[in-house]
Amino acid sequence: MREADLLRFFTTIGGFLLGSLLLALIIVLSFNPNFFALKILENNLSEFGEKPKNSLDKYLNEQLAKEMIASPETLTYLGFDSLNFLTNHNSKLDDNSIESSYEEYLFNKTYLNSLNNVDRSKLGDTKYNLDIQKFNLENKIVSHEAFPFHFNPVSQFFGNHLSIIEFLTDNHKIVNKRDIRDYLHRISAVAEVIENNINYLNERAERGIFSPKFVYEKASKQLSNIISLEIKSNPIYISLENKMNELEISQESKEKYLSDVKIRLEKDFYPSYEKLLKTLQKQITFSREMDGVWGLPNGDDYYKHRLKIYTTTSYTPDEIHDIGLEMVDTIQEEILKILASEGYNISKNLISLYEELNNDKRFLFEDSDKGRQEILDRYTQIQTDALEKMSDHFHDLPKSEVIVKRIPIYAEESAAGGYYQSPSLDGKRPGIFYANLFDVKATKSFGMPALSFHEAIPGHHFQNALNQENQNQTVWKKFGYRTSAFGEGWALYAERLAIEIGLVTDPYEMIGSLQSELFRAVRLVIDTGIHHKGWTREEAIKYMMENVGSERSEATSEVERYIVWPGQACAYMLGRIKIMELRETAKKELGNSFNIKDFHREVLMNGSVPLTVLEEIIDNYISSKKF
Repeated sequence: MREADLLRFFTTIGGFLLGSLLLALIIVLSFNPNFFALKILENNLSEFGEKPKNSLDKYLNEQLAKEMIASPETLTYLGFDSLNFLTNHNSKLDDNSIESSYEEYLFNKTYLNSLNNVDRSKLGDTKYNLDIQKFNLENKIVSHEAFPFHFNPVSQFFGNHLSIIEFLTDNHKIVNKRDIRDYLHRISAVAEVIENNINYLNERAERGIFSPKFVYEKASKQLSNIISLEIKSNPIYISLENKMNELEISQESKEKYLSDVKIRLEKDFYPSYEKLLKTLQKQITFSREMDGVWGLPNGDDYYKHRLKIYTTTSYTPDEIHDIGLEMVDTIQEEILKILASEGYNISKNLISLYEELNNDKRFLFEDSDKGRQEILDRYTQIQTDALEKMSDHFHDLPKSEVIVKRIPIYAEESAAGGYYQSPSLDGKRPGIFYANLFDVKATKSFGMPALSFHEAIPGHHFQNALNQENQNQTVWKKFGYRTSAFGEGWALYAERLAIEIGLVTDPYEMIGSLQSELFRAVRLVIDTGIHHKGWTREEAIKYMMENVGSERSEATSEVERYIVWPGQACAYMLGRIKIMELRETAKKELGNSFNIKDFHREVLMNGSVPLTVLEEIIDNYISSKKF
């Protein structure tokens, strides 16, 4: 055979084989794209953390990847756009159906069974990961088996009716026409998500489980506010319009896409919100009289379960209540000492003194757009000043920045005073500190530093951004488990740390910081009071106003949050107490060898952990420094 013929033969065979392989790949992809997406995700995740060094960590990473693949919103939130050609996740929303919840429950049971077969004695430090995930899975399984319909997914404080809008406007990136088309599909997908909420509420009602009347009233008001928006005033419409203005696409294309948004909002979005509103208006007639979950079926056990999840401790409701009462007395004494030194007549009752502070024009902002912008600018300056001090107390500083934004107007009336959103994994989206500007009078200048330290620097932003950027732990360790006890405990600790390092020198700002601590101590009393001791909503509001000095609007919003989120409010102070205790133990044991930077690295650079595990970590750190 001549050389040319031989070359032609192998070229033909090679072309055939290559074509066959490509065809086979296309066929496999068409039938199981998620398999390939999962493998790509596992590989991509390895870029954001340490490669697993043992079979357990490898297994935990693999299970985490499966959970992420099942959540389109998580993939978008974390910025895994490269997978979209396989998963098409940027055009979807999470499956929040009852059926999906059951599938997750089965997944968790299988997952836990696998972990129960692991020999803990052979794991070394990896044993912490085993302990954490078993604790996590056990709680999730109990939640589904014993209390599947106790939690209300549509309330004034949270729910898909609010989070979907925020997700679309803040997290869905639009850099090309494909992103725009995906955005449009997601608008249509809202209808199914809301329908699933309605199905859940109806199943809940079938079991005789309802929320207090105000929950239906305030969630209904939010829905009514959203429904009343003209199409062009809807944040979803405005967001797309603004983002398209930054792209190089024709005016004709822009108008076409905006027309499509209008159609989808009219056809899918608004009708689903109207149907949800009708469901709430129907169920309000059956709303429960008691505010605490003690009035629900098996309510006492449900509350104890929620306390276990959020505080990661074994404290009883009575023990937590008593801790709160003692702390309230101690902190109030500190506040009175400062007020006396500033010339206040402390023979008056505390609520009168609070009223003087709250109405002092020195500490108030103008109730206008200008005043609200001044608040945002002031928060930004507080963060800038704080960051300058951090290198003296931390080995590690976040690469991601944090910015301040106003809580969306449609949600702010019933929202908390502030909250934080983590940056994207790639760092392209910064961390966000959302500030509530609904009632300008509720934002006093002397209370702003404490809230900023808590939500941003060195609080949640340090905790979350450093965790994401840490290349010395596995991806599961970064994202596989979250607990309020650790996260909120750190943020409250950060407020005290800011005082210790000199960021609070003004006596009134010191009062603001103490009021913030008092606020969290009062939460221990109120949360257990409502859900264990049978307090009413009004009793709890009165207690908060008299003991913290909150405006009624603020006290009402907070108490109503505790009612719909039982147990979570107790995590802050119990977490702070534990971190402070561990620091004092380390100081005592290590003496001159104690280094605050080392301690902070140990606390922050091991991921989110139950308080029992954090205690073991710090004990090991102390032992390693001794020898």
